[in-house]
Parts: sequence; structure tokens; C-alpha cells
Amino acid sequence: MSNPVGRLAGAARELLRRQRARRPWLDHLARAGGRYNRVQADLMASGVTYYVFLALAPVTLLLAAVAGLVLRGNPLLQDQLLAALRDAVPGETGEGLADSVTSAIDSATTFGVLGLAGVVFVGLGAMDKLRVGMDIVWRGRPDPPDLLADRGKDLVALLGFGVAGALSIALTTGATTAVGRLLGLTEIDDVPGFFLLTRALPIVLAVAGDTLLFLWLLKGVPGNPFGYRQLLPGAVFGAVGFEVLKLVGGFYLTIISGNVTASTFGGLVGLIVWINVVARFAFYTACWTATIPAIEHARTRVPHGPPRPTPLPEVALVAERTAGPAPARVALGLLGTGALAGLLGGRLLARRVLRPGAAGGGRSSTRRPPSPEPHG
Repeated sequence: MSNPVGRLAGAARELLRRQRARRPWLDHLARAGGRYNRVQADLMASGVTYYVFLALAPVTLLLAAVAGLVLRGNPLLQDQLLAALRDAVPGETGEGLADSVTSAIDSATTFGVLGLAGVVFVGLGAMDKLRVGMDIVWRGRPDPPDLLADRGKDLVALLGFGVAGALSIALTTGATTAVGRLLGLTEIDDVPGFFLLTRALPIVLAVAGDTLLFLWLLKGVPGNPFGYRQLLPGAVFGAVGFEVLKLVGGFYLTIISGNVTASTFGGLVGLIVWINVVARFAFYTACWTATIPAIEHARTRVPHGPPRPTPLPEVALVAERTAGPAPARVALGLLGTGALAGLLGGRLLARRVLRPGAAGGGRSSTRRPPSPEPHG
């Protein structure tokens, strides 16, 4: 009787095989998962997670510097913020917070320079891990290391992400605000189903903005030879999945917000886990895009596996021959030598065989003849 666990696993594999043969989208997901495992994308996502989490400190410092510069240029807004702090936290604690905010506003330039330097330094490390991982996903190996060229690529990728992120935010916020004002002018708030439009519109605009980010992730970071039109399905796939991850992250924060301890420690741990999940999903999106049938069968092939060994240069072989005897003379000489050796060997062998018999015959030939008997 076979193992029940083995039978169950075999039935599950057979069911998955049949479903993959019946549903191409499921087969595509499975093939992308296999590619994800072969390139060990989990390890590459861990490196990206480390640098992204490390970048939160300089990013926060940079945002505080930007806020300080904005408040410095608007004294009325600055006074309102300080008054709100004193009202929210009365006593000496509130005064201390107000003084800290004032000193931060005065030192906004210094904080901005330090934050920008930290963002560039840590961001280059994150881009390096991301670029190497994408090269492995698309070509099976990273490019040969080159310090200056690699830093240049990482800087371009970081600036591209910044531009794509700014365009995504501008598209999402600007379009949402414009559409909201347009709908407000038309006064169709009482139309049935209007709330569905107002809720779906931000999500659609967010997906459009995220598509720009994933297009740059698939095209600009690894230096992909495929065009934007070929990579667009993968970018849309990544954008939709990223919005789902944002919804899951927001639901998680809603759950832990009721507990002070959970919101303090669980928020930090949850942020690390969420960054790692997003990094893994980014590599899975690249694997999913690389296994699109149109890309797999494209004329522009992306090489996989290690490079072929460099062939050695052909060396011209020169046959160096010296003048020697003709083959017929060599054959006659060998034949004569063999015949002479056979004759001498036969004579020596005959002498050794006949020598004992010849010695006995010599002795019998020396006998005297018998003397004649006397006659009476």
C-alpha cells in the first residue's frame, strides 16, 4: 500500500498539470515562478530590502528639510504649526518640541544637504542590487564589473526612478483633483453609482502611474533590448499587483493601529516585511514579463546562461619533414635483415640439437675390429 501523502502529492501534481494545460494564464504564472526560483530572486530581493530600509532615514531627513524650507518661506504657516504643537502638547514638553521645530527650520539647508547625500549614497547601493538582479533575470548573468560604468548606470537608474515617481504622483494627484473638480461642476453627486466612480477613479490613476514605474524597472534598469510596447503587459501586471500590495499593507496598519505596542513594533516589522514583499514581487514581475510567449519567441533573443568560452586563435601547423630514404628501400632493407636473422638463427638451433648425437657417433667409430680366431 503506497503512502497517502505521496498519493495526495501525486494527485495534486496531476491536477496542476491538467489545469496548466487547460489555462494558459496559470501555465504562465507557473513558468514565471520556476524562473524566479532558478535565478534565486529571494536572495536578490533581500539585498534590495536592506538598502531600501536603510534609505528611510536620509529620505525622512530630506523631507523634513523640504518642509523646513517651505515653512521658512511662509511665516504664517510656521506660526500656525508652532501654535498647534503648543496646544497639542502643553507645558514644557510642547515648548521643547516647538523649539526643536524652530531649530530644524533654521537648519533646513544643512539637513537637506545631508539627506540628499544619504539618499544618493544608499540609493546607489539599492540600484546596484536591483540592476544586478534584473540582469540575472533577463540574461542569466550580470554584466562584467566596472566601477565607474556601474555607478553611472546606477545613478541614471536612480534619477529615472525619481522622474518616474514624480510623474506617477503628479498624474495621480493632478488627474484626481481635476476630475473631482469637473464632477463637482457638473453636479452629478446624486446620480446612482457615482460613489463607485469616485472610488474607482483614484485606483485607475494609481495603476497608470505605477505602470510608468514598472516600465522603467523593466526597460531602464537592466538595459533591456525589448521595446516599451513589448514590455507594457508586464508593467501593467506589476502595477496592478503593486496596488493590491498597497491595499494589503493599509489593511495591516488598520489592524495594528488599535494597540500601542503593536503599532510601535509591528509597524516597523511590518514595514520591513512589506518592502521585502514588494522587492520580491518586482523580481517576479520581471520573470513574468520574460516568460511572455511573444518575448520568448521574439527575433531579438536575450542570451541565457553563462557565456561561451572564448575560442582560441587558430594556429597554423607546419609539418617539418627531413629528407629520408624512400619507402621501397626501407622495405627491402627490413626484408633482407629479417631473412639474414632467420638463417643465422636456424643454423644455431640445428647445431644445438645435433651436438649430443654427433659426440656419441664419434666414440663408436673408434672401436677396434675383432681379432680373427686361430684355426686349428
